[in-house]
Amino acid sequence: MSTLPTLLSFEVRLQQRYGIYYAYGFVIAFYVLALIYLAPYFPDWLPAIIIYSDPAAIGFFFLGALMMLEKGQSTRMALGVTPVSATDYFSAKAISLAAISLVAVLILSFFFAGPVDHALLLVAATITSVQFIALGVPTALYFRTVTSYLMGAAGVFTPFVLPAGFAFFDHLPLWAMLWPPTAEFRLILDATGARTDTMTDLLILFAVSLAGTALAIWFAIHRLEEEFGRS
Repeated sequence: MSTLPTLLSFEVRLQQRYGIYYAYGFVIAFYVLALIYLAPYFPDWLPAIIIYSDPAAIGFFFLGALMMLEKGQSTRMALGVTPVSATDYFSAKAISLAAISLVAVLILSFFFAGPVDHALLLVAATITSVQFIALGVPTALYFRTVTSYLMGAAGVFTPFVLPAGFAFFDHLPLWAMLWPPTAEFRLILDATGARTDTMTDLLILFAVSLAGTALAIWFAIHRLEEEFGRS
């Protein structure tokens, strides 16, 4: 029997206990107020920046903080002698954290000044969020404390996402299109009306994004299996 429902329920309670929902609620409220009063003055690409740099990426940092707390309580060591699988452990964290991102994205999207393709935006945000959460697993396993993670993870995260800046180009080079963070950011730009791509380009962007996310999930689960002593 899958342990995922139990783990998912535990994750939700844990995130509530540590005030993640309340803290991020204040962040979203700040963005909403800024959009209400300033959205008409924002450049058309700013909504995509907001989505990509905050709701879509926030799981990376929340995950690290939660895993550091677990490390201090020897939670994963205890899980290693239970039937909990690395896949269920990761899925519980990915689903709960990605849900926070998607709720935030959906709320913010109704306050953007320009046209929004909500379906495309939610799909792109989901792919991006899950990928960043997956990348957070091996990163969190490398560091020992919350402080070292928050400081060191930025050094890992920044070079990975920096090439996403090429997504601003009207004609995106093929080599840039094949880098998952760039592809994901371009999809968000398309969804918020800041850029327009052909159906062929969109299919390529989706394929690259999904491939990057699948690879990140595989590596995250592999590292967790090693952590649980089951590799």
